[in-house]
Amino acid sequence: MSEQDTDRSIRPLPEQQGADQEAEGDGASTPVTGLSEPVDTHGTQAVAFDPFADDDDYEQDTDDAEEDIAELLKDLDELRDTRDEQRLNTAERSHREAISTFRSRRGARRTARPVADGMVSLPFVPPTRPEDALRDPADAVAKGVPAPQLETGALVAGQYEILGVLAHGGLGWVYLANDKFVSDRLVVLKGLQSKKNQQEAATVVAEREFLADITHPGIVKIYNFIDDPRVPGGFIVMEYVGGPTLRKRRDAQPDGLFPIDTAIAYLLEVLPALEYLHTRGVVYNDLKPDNVIVTEDQVKLIDLGAVSGIGAFGYIYGTKGIQAPEVASQGPSIASDIYTIGRTLAVMTVHIPKKDGVFVDGLPSPSEEPIFRRFLSFYRLLMRATDPNPEHRFTSIAELETQLYGVLREVIALRDGIQHPAQHSLFSPQRTTFGTKHLVFRTDQLIDGIDRTVKITSEEIVAALPAPLIDRADVGAAMLSGSSYTEPLETLETLRQAMQTAEYEHSAEIPFGVVRTMLDLGFTEQARSWLATLRDRLGKTWRFQWYSGVTALLLDDFVTAQQHFAAVLDILPGEAAPKLGLAAVDDLMLQEKGLDHTPLLNPAAAAAASQLEGDLGEVEDPLFERLSENWSHLTEDPEILRFHAIRLYGMIWATNPTTMSSAFGLSRQLMAEELIEMSVRALDRVPVSSRHQRMAKLTTILQLVSGELTESRIRRASRRLEEIPANEPRFLQIKIAVMSAGLNFLRDAGLEQASAANALFEYPFTQRGLRHGLSDTLQDLARMSPYSQHRYALVDMANKVRPVTWF
Repeated sequence: MSEQDTDRSIRPLPEQQGADQEAEGDGASTPVTGLSEPVDTHGTQAVAFDPFADDDDYEQDTDDAEEDIAELLKDLDELRDTRDEQRLNTAERSHREAISTFRSRRGARRTARPVADGMVSLPFVPPTRPEDALRDPADAVAKGVPAPQLETGALVAGQYEILGVLAHGGLGWVYLANDKFVSDRLVVLKGLQSKKNQQEAATVVAEREFLADITHPGIVKIYNFIDDPRVPGGFIVMEYVGGPTLRKRRDAQPDGLFPIDTAIAYLLEVLPALEYLHTRGVVYNDLKPDNVIVTEDQVKLIDLGAVSGIGAFGYIYGTKGIQAPEVASQGPSIASDIYTIGRTLAVMTVHIPKKDGVFVDGLPSPSEEPIFRRFLSFYRLLMRATDPNPEHRFTSIAELETQLYGVLREVIALRDGIQHPAQHSLFSPQRTTFGTKHLVFRTDQLIDGIDRTVKITSEEIVAALPAPLIDRADVGAAMLSGSSYTEPLETLETLRQAMQTAEYEHSAEIPFGVVRTMLDLGFTEQARSWLATLRDRLGKTWRFQWYSGVTALLLDDFVTAQQHFAAVLDILPGEAAPKLGLAAVDDLMLQEKGLDHTPLLNPAAAAAASQLEGDLGEVEDPLFERLSENWSHLTEDPEILRFHAIRLYGMIWATNPTTMSSAFGLSRQLMAEELIEMSVRALDRVPVSSRHQRMAKLTTILQLVSGELTESRIRRASRRLEEIPANEPRFLQIKIAVMSAGLNFLRDAGLEQASAANALFEYPFTQRGLRHGLSDTLQDLARMSPYSQHRYALVDMANKVRPVTWF
């Protein structure tokens, strides 16, 4: 009840007012009963009038009423005081209970929370008790570290009572303290840069101004800046976040390293805070596992002592082995922060060697590090993020984040066999397929006599490859979206006119739109010439490299196409499109060399590379020694081409079960390596719901009756064909192939019949039975032949294969 309600409660209620009024009325109208004559209630009577007769009675009644009202008001006041006291006691009790409940539940273990679009679950981490976070500085002092300037119990700025030390960093000791002005709130005191001269003093003041303005849920709150004569530069007073650092969490893992998906998930939680700083014109400078706290379901940056403006000069604090090498000469930048992200991710997932307690620069080669061999895209992401040249790194947090999602999706698919939809990509889905029908279409020769080749062409690959999505931030994006429904020639003219206006002179999408339109029109040489004019302005972009690769592929310049697609993969390691482009180019190069049906690899290495059997991280092969240090895709070595083709096709197929070209490509390469069972297994993973499922099953039937023939494979092929409806247009052709394989098997083995008595289709699995079967099926096929000449040839073939009857 509010104070206003309390005031209202002391007023007489309507019923009480009516009662008082009724009492007053009764007293004022008291009848005169002291008359000597009887009263006639039915007639008019005379009443003796005395104007002063009732005065005494009225005064007495009025006094009594006033006393009653006073008593009533007194009772109401007491009731109000009692209720107020009860209400205050209740509020205080509820407040105490709420605080008790809050404190008891804070730190109570809760369920893990999904992050990274639900791909990873991060565990709930109970916060550490403040007293457990304190450390004894004696060990550090014994190693030569100066003793803390502030002792436990010291009061700083008349407000902060020192409880102890938390750590020692580049700017001295970090203290835990109680804020005496704010209910003994726990805070952290960390040293700031000292002001050695007037210029540095001005820099410190400027840095305090933007630090005070930082407000982000992923960054510890800054409460105050204080000066203290005992500590040059003074202190920054920050929020205390109780919890282990990522370094402690990492060290607690079984092998002292995070799984890759967990490490990426933690970094994805940190990236929004770093991007917030970058948009405000500052960089963090000192990202490392020690500066990220995990508490309950929060991940926070905790140390802002090294934050500086982009391009700032003076003392820039960081950590050797993690800080970018160019900071000392060029100053901090977004690129230098991205370098620390890459190094942090590396030391969280891989044992990076140390020298004198400092992480050694660079990354181990995939040939040396099994985790990089298994997850090569993760290695390429780290390589780009930590490139010594800042111009070769990711240009922004957003660009890095998109690739992290792609790599994470791939890692989970390869490790756990779980696929997640590609929600972050710079490319469209695969537009169509290539290499999916060639083996089955070859059997059409039986029906029309026309030789079918099993060659893959550049044109069908380019038609199937994903297309780059339009950059919506580009000034020409809206115009390109509108022109996508026009004829190519009309589009080309529209784009040409747009490029002549000042509005679109800085657009990158419009020049690439010209390239796309030229390729659609078949002007491939003109497209190559046009790209040459864009090299100076846009040559470093991934779109330039992509369209250059597509153009070279259409011109059958496979070496150049390989170079451009490899450059795209270096820039975008989390994208599937450049991997599919590279696998297709390697496929074409092997086909051009006539090695598309020749085994080239150690079976164990081929099986592991396919992602179907074994782990590439656990395989050792002499081939790895011939690969370049960073496992570059630039090669014409047939063995390396086959290895990369299998690995890339297998990686894409394991990650995205809708990319049918990768499934058939993987199967095709495994067949070349004579790994028939694995080739069949690859196509068996085509979902039943896919429109390519029947083609995949027909292909596996032909694969089972190819290469080394066995009775088991022949019978499996026949059972698979019996599962397909007889109205399948190529049913008879495939049936002939299976029975021919059965007959050849018996003849090559010198057998009259198979070991099992079961029939093959409706015919006995004997040489005589299969001859009858082939003859009947060839005659059925002859009736379907569109050409009379070939019809006669099929009948002749049926007569020749029919066994001789002796009477």
